[in-house]
Amino acid sequence: MALEKNIRKVKKNVWKVEEGEAAYSLKRYDTRSTAVKVEYVHQQLHAIRFPNIVPIIPTEDPLFIMQPWIEGTKPVNFRRRIDRTDSLLALQALHRTKEQIDWNASPYLHRYQLLDKWRERLSRFIEKRMALEKFLTKQAIDEIVMYGEEALPILKKNYKKVTDSTLLHGDVVHHNILRDGNGLIRFIDFDLACLGPSGTELALWMHRVLPNVNYNLEFLLSEQSSLRNLDNASKAMLLYPNELLREWLHLLNMPEEKQESLSRKLIPFTEYALSSWPKLWYDIERIMK
Repeated sequence: MALEKNIRKVKKNVWKVEEGEAAYSLKRYDTRSTAVKVEYVHQQLHAIRFPNIVPIIPTEDPLFIMQPWIEGTKPVNFRRRIDRTDSLLALQALHRTKEQIDWNASPYLHRYQLLDKWRERLSRFIEKRMALEKFLTKQAIDEIVMYGEEALPILKKNYKKVTDSTLLHGDVVHHNILRDGNGLIRFIDFDLACLGPSGTELALWMHRVLPNVNYNLEFLLSEQSSLRNLDNASKAMLLYPNELLREWLHLLNMPEEKQESLSRKLIPFTEYALSSWPKLWYDIERIMK
């Protein structure tokens, strides 16, 4: 007798499927290429028994990825030292898989175009200036643009093409890094997985973490001493106001009725970030060799 399935929508393209005592997450992708890439990454990591992932269950539809639903998982909280430490260690372990897997030979992974992406993000922010003035002062917008424009040439100067690349998760936001009931860190949503130098993603992780430690770079480097070994290209990435640009552009893509609510959170976040940026800039330049 077949077991009855209970299906509940979790997000726009994600469902929780319960069948008897078993539960699964089911995610539908818009393109087959992304689904194939995600499945490929999981297959490669599973083959070397990389522990920090959730395994994939085969499905008949190539646009769907199914995984066990692990109860008791929680997104990491970058305000907690243990979550910063454990997520960083897991991310570094992910990057070291290049020692066992030739990621560069993959037909599914493209190289991360950091500079092009960040130039385009800054250009869109400038183009949306009039819409942003509904929420931000002219001075705040000018400061964000100034920091972005000053950071990009420094980043370009230090950003060297490297032949030594590895797998990058591509989106190290806290809700893509889970801690399960046993304390194990698990990465989910490899949708943006790509190739690049590990230092690039470590700097992106720092972008996410710094607001949670009051933009105190010296504190973070003292706590996570391995980050002191980043090259200048990766350190220069910290000069770019990536979080501010991304969050405000995200707000403008939301329905108007939701923009006001998010802006009430983003405005104090922006004010504090901009007040911290001169000291952060000084600290970054000081640690660059």
